[in-house]
Amino acid sequence: MAFPGFPAEIWWLIVDQAASMEDVSTILLLARLNRAMACLALPLMYSIVKGLTYTHADEEAVCFWRSIIVSSLGRTLYPYCCWVKTLDFNDLLNFLRDIAKSEDAELRRMFYSPPLRYLQLLQTDTSNHELLQTDDYDHDDLKGNVGPHVLFCEVVNKITEGIQATLAQGHVTSRLAKIRFPDLEYLPCRMYFPVWISRLCGLTTLHIHDAALLNEQVNLAITQNCSALKHLLLQTLPPNTIESFSVKQGVVADPHILQALGRHSGSLKVLQLTQLGIRALGALNKLQKCNALESLCLDGSLADPDVDIVRSDTAVYGQCVQWLQNCAHMTHLSLSFFPGSTQLLMDSLTGPKLRLKSLTLVAVEANAPWYSELHHQAKLEYLNVGVPQRWFQELGPATGRCQGLAAGVSRCPELTELETEEYLSVADISMISEGALKLEKISFNGSLVHDAHIMPLANLPRLKEVYVTGDSAFTASGILRFFKKMRETPGHDHQGFEFSAEFQQGTSIGQKEYKRLRRAAKRAFDGDVDIQFIHSDGEDYYYEEN
Repeated sequence: MAFPGFPAEIWWLIVDQAASMEDVSTILLLARLNRAMACLALPLMYSIVKGLTYTHADEEAVCFWRSIIVSSLGRTLYPYCCWVKTLDFNDLLNFLRDIAKSEDAELRRMFYSPPLRYLQLLQTDTSNHELLQTDDYDHDDLKGNVGPHVLFCEVVNKITEGIQATLAQGHVTSRLAKIRFPDLEYLPCRMYFPVWISRLCGLTTLHIHDAALLNEQVNLAITQNCSALKHLLLQTLPPNTIESFSVKQGVVADPHILQALGRHSGSLKVLQLTQLGIRALGALNKLQKCNALESLCLDGSLADPDVDIVRSDTAVYGQCVQWLQNCAHMTHLSLSFFPGSTQLLMDSLTGPKLRLKSLTLVAVEANAPWYSELHHQAKLEYLNVGVPQRWFQELGPATGRCQGLAAGVSRCPELTELETEEYLSVADISMISEGALKLEKISFNGSLVHDAHIMPLANLPRLKEVYVTGDSAFTASGILRFFKKMRETPGHDHQGFEFSAEFQQGTSIGQKEYKRLRRAAKRAFDGDVDIQFIHSDGEDYYYEEN
């Protein structure tokens, strides 16, 4: 069907202008001209209803909600439920309450006319509460009017089901991106909530009233189906309510998220923020009152590595240092790809209140010798110092830095586990073995690590695991001497000991020697030896058991 009077481009400009002004009346008049104009105007009209409310039962509200519901049943010419961008189900519940008690018979007839006649029958059936007399919820919480909640559950289920079914047909893409839910007092609504969320794959903003809805099922539904979700809003959450907050996917870009978390400074104990954006990095001081934290994980992998948060705003940086220093309850701190992390650690570890038990650092810059302050963390039990593989070759064996790291580790008397991708020399390992006598597990890198590297570790009485992640050139006789020295250590406990070398070079250990090593570990410690051998051509291989 042709457009009336003017070329289609002119009509498009007219409709677009009306949409920019949120002039629904004009768009509706244009849509009524003919089917061609309806196809042009109606999608735009449904995309702007986010600026309108349909709370009360008037003719406009009846037309809107009826079009959404009936289209989800597949009984309309156009898929209105897929054109709408924002749905406020809080308004829907208020509308259903209003229409249930409305004395306007014509208005009720308009809404409940076929194919929605069954909703009126459902309303009638539940008016006496005969179907709802259970102990699973308190009728008083529903203000003595269960009917609208039953209809709400049915309607939302049909809308989300209809959107999912329409998308499955492949003819249209859902534009629904923002949804607000009311307080779900009716138990079946709470049970269906994760199902409803799982059907809305294009969701970017979810606004709810009750944080208790965010259970394991809802988290799974969001993870598996709502990859575009960026904003989760909790409207009625009182201050100092959230104890744990984690963002494991997506960019944390908005500083307002940090400001909102600051309202829960007295209760927030666990905070994990992955992929912090530049603006969020510059607003970390908004968390400075969150001193109840026990675990903090910050990831800046998407930030420009050349960003200098230390010098870009000294006031903000100073507040961040004070924040970490005052976290007296914090036992776990992790900084990954975080710009200026070495300087931040160097300045924060000296805080008299900060007493970590676990510290993880994945950094490429070595601008500040943070490890020189490790002695302030006398309770540290776990230390992981990582170097991303793609930058490993560029950094190379940083002997001076590793000597400083070894000296720092040697001053951590409670350390039981050390994981690092740094190149540790024989002298470095000797220094660590002399100071960190409670060490049970060590994982380290190196360039052709050999027998002399591991001999100092035999002095550690509780050693249970040794992992060598760099190129190695061990000999069978050297490893056997290491085992013998371990058994001779006074008060030793090496039960279940494991020795692993990932890149053993050459043929210094043959198949028979390898089996002998495994038998020796089994006999001495009920342990095992796992060595991956590398051919001269770079291919790896394992010796197979007979």
